[in-house]
Amino acid sequence: MKNTVQNTLQGRKQSKPAHAVFNPRSILLLIVLGVFSFGAYFTLSGFSGDLKNGNNGGAHALSKSATGYGGLLHLLKQNGNTVDLSRSYVLRDAAISQVRIVSLTKGWFSTNLEEMVIDTPTLIIMPKWRTRKHPKQKGWVQRLNVPNPDLLKLEQLSSLLMPVVKDIQFKRSRSNNEKIYIYSNPDNGINSELSFYNFEQIQTMTGDSLIPIITSHRGAIVSQVEDKEIYILSDPDFLNTFGVANPDRAEFAYGILQLIEKRTNANGYVFDISLHGFVRSQNLIKLALTPPFLAATLCLLAMGLLIAWQALSRFGDPMRSERNIAMGKLSLLLSAAGFINLAGREYKMAAEYAELTKKIAMDKLHIVSSLTEADKIQRLDTYSKHTGADENWSKLEAEKFAPKNATELMKNAQKLYKWRGDITHERN
Repeated sequence: MKNTVQNTLQGRKQSKPAHAVFNPRSILLLIVLGVFSFGAYFTLSGFSGDLKNGNNGGAHALSKSATGYGGLLHLLKQNGNTVDLSRSYVLRDAAISQVRIVSLTKGWFSTNLEEMVIDTPTLIIMPKWRTRKHPKQKGWVQRLNVPNPDLLKLEQLSSLLMPVVKDIQFKRSRSNNEKIYIYSNPDNGINSELSFYNFEQIQTMTGDSLIPIITSHRGAIVSQVEDKEIYILSDPDFLNTFGVANPDRAEFAYGILQLIEKRTNANGYVFDISLHGFVRSQNLIKLALTPPFLAATLCLLAMGLLIAWQALSRFGDPMRSERNIAMGKLSLLLSAAGFINLAGREYKMAAEYAELTKKIAMDKLHIVSSLTEADKIQRLDTYSKHTGADENWSKLEAEKFAPKNATELMKNAQKLYKWRGDITHERN
């Protein structure tokens, strides 16, 4: 008795059939989530610069630090003024009619007025303090430690304004705690008897091409550049968040802005943050996702979705392409007919077709081919008369050379076909 060899590698038999790890719905959901995530990442990467929070402690309207102007932005909005932000070196559209507020700085980003086109009412706020980021509180700043000076050099302030005005000098009080007296023309709408206590090292300016608008006992704090709608504020502590935190300074700051708006016939305010690293830069993603190219992008996306839907919904394998000229007798005849049709010479074959019809009819009627041509025509006419055919052969034979185009050929061929069917009693 022979020993049978057992297959010990086939494994244990399964009691139930195996199930798929993922069902079609799960796979489809994963694909949709993947496409959405990629699209969101692609879009956000293009607009990342425009979505920055901006609260980095700088001297601009997005900063809530003491040297920032987030408080002034909030003050104007609370009083119902039109306030916008500009991320461009050139103002456009409605921003042209607004007072442009430009806050200069030193040490954070490159502040160069030469890059800007200043042709609208503008208020330039000069910097004063040197600060650094607060180590514990995000968005806050603190002064530099001794022996590092916490105030900017006056020579640096003059150099910042070179593109606008050249003959300007700045002065700074050495007192860290003094009472400031403000002098203003009553027609300006600002109280001419204002005073502020505990003001720290007030900063003033002088220049031959400057027209003082608001002055203090130390010198001019708000001046207009001669023959231009450009106003300069020498000390930022009147308008920054540290300043407007005091109710009296907040009222004075609002009065300064209202005065400039009235003198320039402007309507609202626009804070320019382009010099603080928030300029709106252009890239391929933003170009594709903003008008006028947004329409083309949506069309391409729709086309891609339709192609994907066609690929998913197509049933069966694609059809195989056939030979242009098939093999066989019938295919040879069809190909020859196609070439004749392509050449446009069908009507030249009218005589041959008539002779072919005559031969078929004679074969069906058993007419002897050895007869003379006259006897053949006589017998065919006789059959035509007895069968009640519409035409006789004599007339049809006379028309076999008549057609001049394919339309006339078709009419004659129909007559011949009907005549043959009438005398032979068949239609095939």
